[in-house]
Amino acid sequence: MSLAVENGSELERRLTLTIGAQEVETQVDERLGRLSPRTRIKGFRPGKAPLSVIRQHYGPDVRQEVLRDLIEKRYWDSVTEQSLRPASAPSFEMQPAEPGQPLTVTAVFEVYPDFQVKGYERIPLRRPKVDITEDDLALVVEKLRRQRSHWHPVERAARTGDRLFLDYEASLADGRAFKGGAGRDVYVELGSGREIPGFEAALEGSAKDEEREFDLIFPADHLQRELAGQRAHFKVRVREVGERHLPEVDDEFCRSFGTQGPEEWFEEVRDSMHRELVEAIRLRLKQAIDDHLLEKNPVGLPRTLVEGEIRQLHRSTLEQLGLEAREEIPDTLRARYEPAARRRVALSLIYRELVRQLGLTPDPARMEALLTAVAAESENPDQLSSELRSDPRVRQDLERLALEEQLMDWLIEHGAPEEVPESFASVLNLNPARPTESNA
Repeated sequence: MSLAVENGSELERRLTLTIGAQEVETQVDERLGRLSPRTRIKGFRPGKAPLSVIRQHYGPDVRQEVLRDLIEKRYWDSVTEQSLRPASAPSFEMQPAEPGQPLTVTAVFEVYPDFQVKGYERIPLRRPKVDITEDDLALVVEKLRRQRSHWHPVERAARTGDRLFLDYEASLADGRAFKGGAGRDVYVELGSGREIPGFEAALEGSAKDEEREFDLIFPADHLQRELAGQRAHFKVRVREVGERHLPEVDDEFCRSFGTQGPEEWFEEVRDSMHRELVEAIRLRLKQAIDDHLLEKNPVGLPRTLVEGEIRQLHRSTLEQLGLEAREEIPDTLRARYEPAARRRVALSLIYRELVRQLGLTPDPARMEALLTAVAAESENPDQLSSELRSDPRVRQDLERLALEEQLMDWLIEHGAPEEVPESFASVLNLNPARPTESNA
């Protein structure tokens, strides 16, 4: 066998393998010979068919198996010999060969970029300095009350913050119906921003039993590609206007959170606020570190990895919206996903290389803590923990997550922090509750 390596694009490699015809024939004969004693062919006793007959029946399939195995083995042998680091599975291009002539196969694949991470020490970090106040506590309490809120029917006109109970039907400009174009017993919260642009605003001021008709244009990047940019006519019948009411912080309310009463509940809320603040500050520092490392380390990105991230982002988006997964991604959505996908891939490459440069290895205690935290979310933590420990893929994920946390700890510890006064609400991106709500 001989081989040659060519560079395609910056990260594409073309590995050309030449496999001798005699090597192929030898392996085909060996496999047919091993197959002979177990073969049943009509007209011959079991295992007694001549090799020429076995070749006639099974030769083409055996030859394909031999070629597949030889190509795969030689590919990996050659990758190791050339010290290549494939970032994608290869595609194979086979050139036609005359009987008895060598077979030429070209493997096309991308490799990981070869680089050294720079600028990872003394990264400038603006660390928020936060004092949690009673106003912060009141804001969080209001948010938690909203989680347990209920709705009371009202006879007035609907306004922002109200929830409408309605039926609707819609059709495109040419009169055609479309998937999702009709609904009954639907709840819509005005001002939530969950509906297509203009839908909630068109229902402001509506009242019980009122019917409204209006036209809207679906966004150009709408996930249902066939609706993107289309004008639709909506007919809506409002069956009820509901006003949000917030519960009092009493024993019953506190028990819904797993605490016995207001005193214990407020203590748990304060502890939770401290934990969330620590996590939010760490996330803020991580974002600053990520931005710095990306700026200091422009790196080539394997297109295969970027494409994989784009597809993962698309699948996640569809799952969140309860839509069916699709292979084809509209160009408008692809353009939206690509910056985030490129960022993820670039950071994963930088992390991977920096872990190698710093010589970090997964901390077993941290891996155990991560596994315990995941298992604790289930109804049977011990059973789930046992199942996770036996899955090698879970171990790989735990090692990766542990190394990412260890790396971030190292970068924060060796950074150049500057404390900056900031409010709790700002760090956690909390907004005050709307003033239109009522208490029970």
